[in-house]
Amino acid sequence: MALLPILTAPHPVLEKKARDVRADELGPALDAFMSDMAETMYAAPGVGLAAPQVGDGRRFVVIDSGDDDGSGLLKMVNPTIVARSKETIPWRETCLSVPEFEVEVDRARHITVTWLTPTGEPREQDFHDFEAVIVQHELDHLVGTVLLDKVSRFRRSRYLARVRKERRVPARA
Repeated sequence: MALLPILTAPHPVLEKKARDVRADELGPALDAFMSDMAETMYAAPGVGLAAPQVGDGRRFVVIDSGDDDGSGLLKMVNPTIVARSKETIPWRETCLSVPEFEVEVDRARHITVTWLTPTGEPREQDFHDFEAVIVQHELDHLVGTVLLDKVSRFRRSRYLARVRKERRVPARA
């Protein structure tokens, strides 16, 4: 197992929509890579990590809302929300790709998600409250959305200006 570098905003990979994992990409290699992602997530520490956050442009995530022992780890390939409640829950969210940034986001309180395991087995599960928030947050990454996209343009530009100054990254045109 290996720790993977986590990309941080502003990085172009984080802004792109991820592509579906093809059937020929399922199997032990994908499972091993997702295990590396989980190890990276636990070390960060975090409760979820999407493939684009580690530079992979495919649709998969790892999440674990429980203890750091890995017993609650879910590896979700091509996840899709198939149902969501109208009832929402406000949650103060942070993101490994947007360090030192927190924003309150209203999320569906209950969702149902379908996905494949890394070896191709279909799964479906209902998620509630904190777990629903985690899944929705990670699935945002798969469509190129980060927490900065959930705030005003002013707050986004202030954060990015601070990051560029700290990292001495030139502004994008």
